[in-house]
Amino acid sequence: MYQFKITEKIKNLDISNIKNNLFHYSYDSKSLRALFKKNISEDDPSYISAYGSFRGEVYENIVYELLMEYAQSQDEITRFVLKGPYQDKENKYIKSGLLIDRSSQIVYKSAYKDISEFDALFFTKDSVYFVEMSTSKKTSSLNKRLAKKYALLKMIFPTLQIRALIVLTKGSIGIKNFPNYATVWITKDLDDEELIKKIIFSKRTKKNVKTLKPSQNKKFIEALSIRYKKFQYFPTLEWILTKSRSNPKFIVDLKFFSSYRLSLYFDIYTKLYIGYILSEDFALLCPNFNMNVRDNRVIVTIEKVNQTQLDIVYYVKLTNGVLKRIRIMENEEVSIKDKEPDGFTNAEVRFFMKVLEEKHQLYVKNINFMKDKLYLIK
Repeated sequence: MYQFKITEKIKNLDISNIKNNLFHYSYDSKSLRALFKKNISEDDPSYISAYGSFRGEVYENIVYELLMEYAQSQDEITRFVLKGPYQDKENKYIKSGLLIDRSSQIVYKSAYKDISEFDALFFTKDSVYFVEMSTSKKTSSLNKRLAKKYALLKMIFPTLQIRALIVLTKGSIGIKNFPNYATVWITKDLDDEELIKKIIFSKRTKKNVKTLKPSQNKKFIEALSIRYKKFQYFPTLEWILTKSRSNPKFIVDLKFFSSYRLSLYFDIYTKLYIGYILSEDFALLCPNFNMNVRDNRVIVTIEKVNQTQLDIVYYVKLTNGVLKRIRIMENEEVSIKDKEPDGFTNAEVRFFMKVLEEKHQLYVKNINFMKDKLYLIK
């Protein structure tokens, strides 16, 4: 893998050439302005959280600007995707695919929902690099998010190598835990408090925030000009259900889930749907279960519960509309969590409530058998 080397300019966050450009990006500064007006102490947790988040936004835009300069000097970089104030505003209202969203970020959408977001994206002759930037010193959550981004890009760019460029600040921990497809750069901390406060209080309106013109370089491209293989979110989930239930020898063909392609699907979706069990049967698996279930169906999934472990996890749509995630542990301890009403899981469950038929019903004996055989999925 070609190793891109960090420059001194990027390492030191030298903004001498790009400072004015930073004021053309979109920022969410309302909450911070309100805290300033209330004279909230800088030691207050609400201030620390809001200010830290805003500083992260500014850091991302600084690194993106410096990467634009860097791309022009690197012969290996063939294309660099524009975002923020550089992208064509007409690109902002497409409902699916690789595009620029309303907040001017690079995202892959399906049915109006973001599957994944990329802080920057660029190409070499045989690879696509996605960039992640963070001011957090703890990197574990960032590292976990990489698997989904990697898997999605592998699906839409099947002929390219997928690489990651991770840009962190000095003192970050867990750097050695990143996958081997990732290159890690370390910069100084963003400590220019004067700049940050100027951006917080700058008056940005639709009239004065204009689209910036990048230098005339053929490497700079719009997201919509990229050719890629379309990834269909819900049809793919339904195809997985159909294939997993089509082997006449097995109720659910666990070996079907063992291929490399299915491992990528687990990284994208986290959970794959395999059928449903009636609520009275589910009560035999979970004796304390006494919820009012819509349509008498508890949806069954095989879920990637952590980086290495799969388990049977259930999703229960209640008659009041609330969606519950239920996992029964090996020690019979039960974990119950509410799912966000506007999240992807709720959308998936609504989809499968319409798709699932009587032939997809599972029984207690099927569940117990699968729990014992999940190790077959490798």
